[in-house]
Amino acid sequence: MTRKSKDFSFVNGLNLAWIEFGRDTGVDPVNPQKYFRPDMVRFEEAMDFACEHGATLIRWWYHTNGSTNPVFDAHKKVTPNPDFFHEDVKKILDLAQQKKLQVQICLWSFDMLKKQWGVDPIANKKLITEDTFTQAYIENALVPLVKYIGNHSALFAWEIFNEPEGMTNKYAQHWPGFEERVEMKDIQKFINRVAGAIRKTEPQVKITNGALGFLTNVDDPKKGFYNAYSDANLFDKGKNDLGYLDFYNIHYYSWARSKGSPFHTKYSPKLIDKPAIIGEYYPDDLSFKYKVGDNDHKLDIFPASDLGTILIENQWAGSIAWSWTDRKSKEERNRMASIIHNVAESMVQTSHVGNEVVEDIKIYPNPAKEVMHITGVKKGEEIIIYDFTGKIVKKKRVRNTPEKILISELYRGYYRVMVVGRIQLSLYKE
Repeated sequence: MTRKSKDFSFVNGLNLAWIEFGRDTGVDPVNPQKYFRPDMVRFEEAMDFACEHGATLIRWWYHTNGSTNPVFDAHKKVTPNPDFFHEDVKKILDLAQQKKLQVQICLWSFDMLKKQWGVDPIANKKLITEDTFTQAYIENALVPLVKYIGNHSALFAWEIFNEPEGMTNKYAQHWPGFEERVEMKDIQKFINRVAGAIRKTEPQVKITNGALGFLTNVDDPKKGFYNAYSDANLFDKGKNDLGYLDFYNIHYYSWARSKGSPFHTKYSPKLIDKPAIIGEYYPDDLSFKYKVGDNDHKLDIFPASDLGTILIENQWAGSIAWSWTDRKSKEERNRMASIIHNVAESMVQTSHVGNEVVEDIKIYPNPAKEVMHITGVKKGEEIIIYDFTGKIVKKKRVRNTPEKILISELYRGYYRVMVVGRIQLSLYKE
């Protein structure tokens, strides 16, 4: 049975995705006495950029390719984490908390099986495919980190893989640089076991996975698409009841053409059984030319600045543009900024800025920064505020009319305000 996910408001994010690829926190595999620590000045620069333009989330990679993190022994098994691994992750989350941002932490990327500096593809393949090696990773690296971080308020979700399909011959035989390959069944089993371990350790956190595209995350046989990450498919391979995802992250690049494009396709719960964020796409103008009938051709042009708002219109759960580190020119950064800004503006508008009035109930100001007022409510009624994952972040029993609610501690973003038994309103917190 598919577990129903909580409602999402739209997630407006930016891929970091790293400051130093595979070396934001780790141990030098050549010189174990040398440690890599996060450059917090550059992390803050990226977070300030995100905040300035209205983002609510950044996506950051942790192990990445396994070159410096986790640490392996002589038998290619993961050994206990150095304490500073945990401290560094918390330091990044604490900084995000100060900025009223949240962080989606991606654990692994397909790069883990490539020939790259410091990478042991054989050890990483064993980690994915062999039970005792997977368990060593879970016990020595994953669970201690998850316990240490807990349900940190700046943690949006743990993401298990970035595009794991890239490690398979089925979907990416043409991708260069790989020393080893795995099969989709190995990936599904690993996701199931890792998700189960995270959820058992910290039941309140959210878990996701970054899919290559519609190809592997949409149930649409007519187009050749298949949801490898459904609850049933993950359980079938790993047998862990807790090993399911709370929502999906689906990536889009031009190789998928219009057939696999979230900019052409509306989200459909019949084809995708959970909310799906578009977790990667280039901040570039998109154009598609394709045949319509025998002689006619159609040209679709999507300006970069409109990409995020198109995803809103198509009812996807979020937009995370690629990427702060990868796109450094002024023009590229400006395009990222315009995407994030326009999403933020659009969400303010859909939150009925200018004060929403329903059944004589009004919330103001909207957007609000420190305090929200609500009129038209009755003494004794309960007001509940939910965040974008459906989590209750504030409850208050009405004592005065109008009622005043302090919201200064909430993160920037979009919230649902419910007057229990009567109505639900929208609020944007600046």
